[in-house]
Amino acid sequence: MIVGLCGDHPLKGVLIDYLCEKSFYRRRAKELSGLEADKNYVVDLQDADGDVEAWKKQKAVLISVGVNKNLAIQPDGAIAIETPQLEAQEQLNRYVMKFVNKQRPDWDEYFMKIAQVASMRSNCIKRKVGAVIVRDRRIVSTGYNGTPRGTKNCNEGGCPRCNNLASSGTRLDECLCSHAEENAITQSAYHGTSVKDGCIYTTFAPCLMCSKMIINSGILEVVFNVDYPLNETSFHLFEQSGVRIRQHRLTEGLNPIAP
Repeated sequence: MIVGLCGDHPLKGVLIDYLCEKSFYRRRAKELSGLEADKNYVVDLQDADGDVEAWKKQKAVLISVGVNKNLAIQPDGAIAIETPQLEAQEQLNRYVMKFVNKQRPDWDEYFMKIAQVASMRSNCIKRKVGAVIVRDRRIVSTGYNGTPRGTKNCNEGGCPRCNNLASSGTRLDECLCSHAEENAITQSAYHGTSVKDGCIYTTFAPCLMCSKMIINSGILEVVFNVDYPLNETSFHLFEQSGVRIRQHRLTEGLNPIAP
């Protein structure tokens, strides 16, 4: 969580010190780099619109200490300068508790973000895709696209199609890379773990082959981030087989806010 305190009244400094005592890390207005998603920050902001806008893009909660008429962005809350110190601290604490729950990702965002991290392991030079299979809100398998186990990685020349940078949708019969959904399912089979009645989160909508594997493995729901332009037949198969499919687009920023 990021809390930006705006204004130039001395009370602002008292409130910054208060949050630092509560394990918040102090940041100056220009210190935008090196933020870590698992830490809380408090930022000392003046009325400079550029700084305020930059921190707002990082999903900062803006609290105005006193009236700041020069702020171009509407703050998320305000604390009057005549407020006694203890009461101001309690008011700030209420703001923090109110917004911290909004910044907790929901289950779709949580699992899709994990699929996105899995995609970073991909060795495919054309596109990096990740998938996560979930049962009862527990991860049972992950996968990412790349050449088969024990063969040369795609980024080492293992897949001729990818290394020739073939146009999208062409020469698919030459591609040696296994897809993320395929790998997540076969990884489960390799370790003897059932995916029946599960849900698969994938950063890219499944192709026809992966769609057939998803149906036959007993997975009941598919959640994808980015649509695949050639999946009309796949969607028809899902509908016919009773597999639910829906899109969940990932939010942006350091701490995504759940809808």
